[in-house]
Amino acid sequence: MNLFQFRDAVFKRDYGNPYLSPRGAQAMAVSVIFTTLASCFVALRMYTRNRILRRVEASDWVVVIALVNSYVFMGLDIAEATNGMGMHLKDIPPMVLERQFKAFWLTIPFYNAAVLCAKASILLQYFRVFPTHRMRIICWIMITVLAVYGTWCVISAFLNCIPIAKFWNPTIEGFCLSKPGLWFSNAGMHITTDLVILIIPIPALIAIDIPKKQKFALIFMFAVGGFVCITSIVRLISLKKIADSTDPTYDNVGAASWSAIECNTGIICACLPTLKPLITRILPGLMSSFSGNRPTYGSGQMSTQRSGHWDESTIGAPGDDPEVVGAGDPERVLALVPGKGLRNSVQSEKNQITKTTSVTEISEYQRQHSESESSSSPRR
Repeated sequence: MNLFQFRDAVFKRDYGNPYLSPRGAQAMAVSVIFTTLASCFVALRMYTRNRILRRVEASDWVVVIALVNSYVFMGLDIAEATNGMGMHLKDIPPMVLERQFKAFWLTIPFYNAAVLCAKASILLQYFRVFPTHRMRIICWIMITVLAVYGTWCVISAFLNCIPIAKFWNPTIEGFCLSKPGLWFSNAGMHITTDLVILIIPIPALIAIDIPKKQKFALIFMFAVGGFVCITSIVRLISLKKIADSTDPTYDNVGAASWSAIECNTGIICACLPTLKPLITRILPGLMSSFSGNRPTYGSGQMSTQRSGHWDESTIGAPGDDPEVVGAGDPERVLALVPGKGLRNSVQSEKNQITKTTSVTEISEYQRQHSESESSSSPRR
């Protein structure tokens, strides 16, 4: 039995014909590939948190929940593909068509849950990395917005029609919300929140006095985040196509593919900033080329070489690098002094360190001078 015969045997349906079309197989492959990529990044993130940093936080568990929802979405995508997605409506038997529409009905809430959890994970990272009063208020507002409209997205997807069966059987008496209106409004909210989450940290990051290579690394991460916004817009275009279509089973391939790309790319973006400690361990030379300053050790203590700027973690949250854990309070690296920028805050802290060092040196000199005088004075 060759591969195609095996495929036909596995995906054979009621009327003796395979219902996995080439277009359906394409959508299924996209979903499997991107879900696998997201799984790899989440696995690396959890390894970094659990084995290197030895702390797992709320944002890590939220991204795991997002991945679980993505897996359910992938399974339902496979069910759609094997029940005629990508085939013309007239070529699909009624029982097979019903199975496809049931799977399609379930994909919508799980897609929304995956996307929303990935965004919540990013906001929880902002909440810890930027520990300023203003930033935390913004993060709480955005998390509240996600919770409110996310609850609506999931509930309205499950209860799009009353009774529910009217979603896949229009002949049943009942009531349905406007599918295009619901899809477009939810997609518009996804795009808006993507843009807001992308913009939130930019003012703080611009103010950080760091080397150009570190800023390029940050720009790269934000470019990936911008790709999520692009996928959301492309998905909206594909939703417009299926909403206007007279052959939805054939035209649903684009929307299904871009939905899988969007939710899994969001998960990958949520994981990228947390991987710096792992990259540092595997490729220390690469990370040193980005950071410019490396910590030095001596006499059981650690001192950081300074060359006119603070040595911040840029491809990860401050304090995530195990090499600098314990050096003061790493969570406050990006803290803002009221009425001042980040550079002024850092400079103030450096001035304070200089003053403390000067006082210590003076005290030590006075102590040594006093001991010298006492030893040289004649004994009575």
